[in-house]
Amino acid sequence: METKSVSPGEFQLQYFEHGSGTEKLVLVHGYSASGRIWRLTQEALDPQVFKTIAISNKGAGDSDRAASEDGYSVESFAKDLYLAIDALSLSDFTLVGHSMGGATVTQFALDHPDVIKRLVLLDPAPLGGRPLPDDWRQRVQAQFDGGPLSQSATLGTAKAPASFKAELEADVVRNPIERAMGSRHSMAGLKLRDRLGELRMPVLIVGGDNDDTVGVDNILTEYLGLPSESRHLHFYHGAGHSPNVEVPEEFAALLSRFITETTP
Repeated sequence: METKSVSPGEFQLQYFEHGSGTEKLVLVHGYSASGRIWRLTQEALDPQVFKTIAISNKGAGDSDRAASEDGYSVESFAKDLYLAIDALSLSDFTLVGHSMGGATVTQFALDHPDVIKRLVLLDPAPLGGRPLPDDWRQRVQAQFDGGPLSQSATLGTAKAPASFKAELEADVVRNPIERAMGSRHSMAGLKLRDRLGELRMPVLIVGGDNDDTVGVDNILTEYLGLPSESRHLHFYHGAGHSPNVEVPEEFAALLSRFITETTP
């Protein structure tokens, strides 16, 4: 795994690169994680076939921080992603997003449908938005006042290497509060669900049937909103919100099969 950086526009973004194959995948993490969360999946993919790039959004890992909450919205992340992909001269790739990253890549696919070959939404944040309680800001502030954030809820009971968990946790505890506030507010106001019918590339929806973060009902609703001729669905029994960490080998095999089956 190589750790690199790219400077699209005014921000420098960290990314993790693995493999040298001709089949390219770009991987986008969720709300509190970093690009590091994809390591186990990247290592499970054949490096002779696949080249994977996992980007850390602003505020994540060693990427630059934004000055305000607005810099941590789905729309802002999607714009950064486009600039990073352009700077890296990538095209004709499969775009994969987890949790909030699922919303980010959906926004990207709607804005730039001709750049990508396929789209994968892994336990995506509810694309129709979700109302926040009136005191949500006070709750987020209390989380930060109580000590560093933890990634344990996202990882669940995943039997991942201790070194991987420690490195990811180290990224999570460095999250700025502006990221938590801005991202939470952005996800609450999402209005992407009604536009899923515009996506004409093959789209794979993946979920864990024990996901209590976004819920099976939301995952199925996103699937049903896609064009029937190009949508695909897979659930992992017993997995929670992060199959990319809980069952990385199985998830890598699923990605490989989806790519093979949707290649003309």
